[in-house]
Amino acid sequence: MSLGNAAEIPGEVEKAKGIDWGVPVDAYLMDAARVGNRFAASVYCDLSGASADGMTILTPPVRQLAKVGKFEMLQSLCGNDHYVVVTRFNSEEK
Repeated sequence: MSLGNAAEIPGEVEKAKGIDWGVPVDAYLMDAARVGNRFAASVYCDLSGASADGMTILTPPVRQLAKVGKFEMLQSLCGNDHYVVVTRFNSEEK
């Protein structure tokens, strides 16, 4: 696999990937900000390959399924997709 222009996978994403979530994780989200029942975030390890690492995406409507430490498992309301929130956006840190 070529890593030409791909963003480096953050260490926190690697930690979240090491957890057995019990389902395939469609993507890992960094700096996730809630927008109604969706999240805007930087995406990593998109299982579909549609989004490059580091791209900003908007999830479909989701609900929280589980929490492991500081990581959160989300499921799309249709049930087809699973996301892990690795970090939340904190406007006070920016």
